[in-house]
Amino acid sequence: MPVINGVFTPLTFESALNAILADAPSSIVFAPGNPPELILANMFAQAAVNIDENNGEIIALFMSPIGAMIDLLNPNNPRKSAIPSSGYVVVTNPTISAISIPPNTIFTASTGQQYQTGTTALTVPANGGTLNVPVIAVEAGLSGNIPSNLNFTIANFSTLTPNKNPLPFLNGADAESDSIYLNRITGEKTEYGTQNGSVAVETELKEYYPDAYIYVNNTVTATTTPIPVPPNGYNLVVKTPSGVLAQAAEIQQIFETLSNRLEFVNAQNIESAFHIIMSGSIYNSGVPLTYYFTVAQPVNTSITIQINIRASKNAARAELISQSNDFAGYFINRLIELLSGINGNTNVTYEDSTVTNGSSPVITTIPINGSNSQSGTIAPAFGIGTVQALVNDLDTMDNTPQILFDSVPSLSIVIDPQVTGQSAITLTIGGSKTFINFKSDSLFSDGTSFFDRFAFINPANIYVTMNVIGWL
Repeated sequence: MPVINGVFTPLTFESALNAILADAPSSIVFAPGNPPELILANMFAQAAVNIDENNGEIIALFMSPIGAMIDLLNPNNPRKSAIPSSGYVVVTNPTISAISIPPNTIFTASTGQQYQTGTTALTVPANGGTLNVPVIAVEAGLSGNIPSNLNFTIANFSTLTPNKNPLPFLNGADAESDSIYLNRITGEKTEYGTQNGSVAVETELKEYYPDAYIYVNNTVTATTTPIPVPPNGYNLVVKTPSGVLAQAAEIQQIFETLSNRLEFVNAQNIESAFHIIMSGSIYNSGVPLTYYFTVAQPVNTSITIQINIRASKNAARAELISQSNDFAGYFINRLIELLSGINGNTNVTYEDSTVTNGSSPVITTIPINGSNSQSGTIAPAFGIGTVQALVNDLDTMDNTPQILFDSVPSLSIVIDPQVTGQSAITLTIGGSKTFINFKSDSLFSDGTSFFDRFAFINPANIYVTMNVIGWL
């Protein structure tokens, strides 16, 4: 609290706000979407101002915007509602007659999620003919995100088989909570400030698509490796729901944003064997610039890890198995937060034959929750050390008191772009490659990088062995 005439005086919202306005440099402009009230609330919440400790906690509690107040303070950056996942299912018709699928037909994935077709009837050709059928989840939210190559059954059409999704469905998201919404808008204001040009394009597209990233080349020489960017131009990478199968309607907003922000005028396909690329021209202050738009695609990521632990000799084996499963679950959840991922199940192996003669491994299937955050997942950089650091933390130690983390003797991460003729990238402890940077590493045989790839985690592709090497 400030001291006025020798007396501690409560710091009110009005007095603090007036002080900030009076002392703010002339370079700071309090725009409608970035009011001083929000700045002040965040300063208190982050303890960025000098106030009495106890009173500061109380003030932050009452002043941090919550609920409808956050929406009211950000009319130009609305809260994101729950988004249903969508994608394509390749439907096969083995019969001798063409089959028409009526509007709003239900497709059920082998994992239980339900999806439906649109308002137009679709006809699947006969004699083994196939059709890419667009579907959207019946229930909006993260639960609709699924891995690729699942089997689908179609209501009232048992003769249509097999039916699979060639790409994962990854664009489903839960509605933004107060904390996620506040963190996002605060981060965007801090990162972008007054938005224009390429930054404005990237930020606006994130309102419509899970993620977007734009590369800028301000030189007169085109770059071809590791990222293709034309001279004095851009390469915009966008994660669209249907990936390389996206049709015009799905990517229409990309071209609308470009035309509004950068006077985009035309495009033509110049894709390579490794990157699905569109090119065109834009006008910036009357100067024509070259432009690329690249579709972001997932890579297949699998992780195999052995975690050595020490266990309490006084605890029952069933309890040690349970806590080992919890330990593995905490690790996988942190991994998914790093790279993004979907809901699913992981098999965890408990092994204690080193300390208990004649014991057999126990395999338990545990559920894993996917990540609701998609922004910032295109072209990550991480390594063996990054993943090892996620294995244990203080919360895990508190929640699994009967076991103690010892070491990680083996860890293998296989990243497969699933492109014909291209080898998977393997990271191992002590191996020839221990780190990968999707943006800057030459990973394809033509010297280009994985700049338009993202690594999402399917829990079914994570294999964890919890190995007891000693007693406590």
